[in-house]
Amino acid sequence: MHGCRVGDLVHIPQASELIDCPADTMNDPQLTIPLRVVETSEPRVGVVTEVSRAGGYVRVFCDGSHWSIRDTGVYRVGE
Repeated sequence: MHGCRVGDLVHIPQASELIDCPADTMNDPQLTIPLRVVETSEPRVGVVTEVSRAGGYVRVFCDGSHWSIRDTGVYRVGE
């Protein structure tokens, strides 16, 4: 999604890839090797905690963990 900001509540659709990677890789155009990747089995809700300056990814807090996800794969709640 474009225009996502820190603090936004976002909808994460089913079958989205949540990527666990070090937070310091967010502003690198290519993420490092992920620690783990989870595909959601059902829709989830998360809060945006960081937006990549390089674009392409946002960091969300969801289910008790921080994840990176493509910014085109999340939707602000209320849109």
